[in-house]
Amino acid sequence: MATLKDHGAVVAMVAVIFLAAAALSSHASATAVDEPAKYKPTAPAPSPASHSSPPPPRVVQPVIVVQGLIYCKSCKLKGYNSGMDASPLPNATASLVCYGDEDSKFRVLNQTSTATDKNGYFLVMVYDVDMFDRHSCRLYLRSSPTPLCAAPFVPSNPKLGLTLVRDRKATAPRGARGIFHPKTALMYAPATAGKCPPY
Repeated sequence: MATLKDHGAVVAMVAVIFLAAAALSSHASATAVDEPAKYKPTAPAPSPASHSSPPPPRVVQPVIVVQGLIYCKSCKLKGYNSGMDASPLPNATASLVCYGDEDSKFRVLNQTSTATDKNGYFLVMVYDVDMFDRHSCRLYLRSSPTPLCAAPFVPSNPKLGLTLVRDRKATAPRGARGIFHPKTALMYAPATAGKCPPY
């Protein structure tokens, strides 16, 4: 026959089981309520740069380079060259004239050079490369910075131009189809002997 002692032990055991079940239930409900929503990782949004294509390469416009020198004959100015008996003539200009053919409908290219620097150096950049043919192009004297050295000397006739040769030793800039120069320097001379520019 079960005693109170046994009954008390059963009650105590039931109470322990009940409390344990309640504690588990409480923990489960707390977990269910307090557990944060599960994080679903997503891929980061791609940066706009990853979809943009690289910039197109810079187009280099083809060009023909024509260069040369303009001197003042028989004047001992700064940079005087005794072998040529001439001095560089700063701020003078030349003209490059190219005569087209039937394919170009006989167009004429006429370009003025840069003004010469202190060494008498000038430059012409020809962008209409289809019009350039060294056999049909000529360099002419165009202007002198002073009337004291303005008489055409090379060539002596202002209507005559100098032919061009290709400079194969010069380093051509990017895009250049070639560098050309006349066989000799262009020259002016004093109109009156002995009257040279003061510089």
